[in-house]
Amino acid sequence: MADRASGGDRFPEDLHEYVETFSLIFERFGFPRMAGRMFSFMLLREEDLITQAELAEALDASTGSISTMIRLLEQLGFVERVSLPGRRRDRFRLTPDPMVEMSVRRIEGAREISKLIGAARRTDSLGPVADARLERAMSFYDFFVDEMVRSLAAWKKEVGD
Repeated sequence: MADRASGGDRFPEDLHEYVETFSLIFERFGFPRMAGRMFSFMLLREEDLITQAELAEALDASTGSISTMIRLLEQLGFVERVSLPGRRRDRFRLTPDPMVEMSVRRIEGAREISKLIGAARRTDSLGPVADARLERAMSFYDFFVDEMVRSLAAWKKEVGD
């Protein structure tokens, strides 16, 4: 990772390890490692806005890779594009609560999976072993959704949202 970040500001050397470690965790969640590097870099830096070119320089990455990962992070709701008057290049910043957004998307995904499992269980084609397997999976996803929704509401109450 390059020593320089946005606008010549130095990114603290001791945070580089966290960027790389976070990217490995991000990868275990099924995301590209570069997306994890970008997300964690943006999470750990003081400055709010950054250009693609600044990200490429700071992370020693190609502009093509940065562009692709920015689009992914935007689609996931973790990053938003900001256009400033009189500036040719767009800037990017994290959404206000990217970790909450990540959790909300997991809840939505679990709901979709549970709904799909329920539909599969209503078919006449399942045998008793497959039906029992799906029943257990659906029970897990329904429990997961209920607990995550409860936890998110409790957290929002705790922080005054």
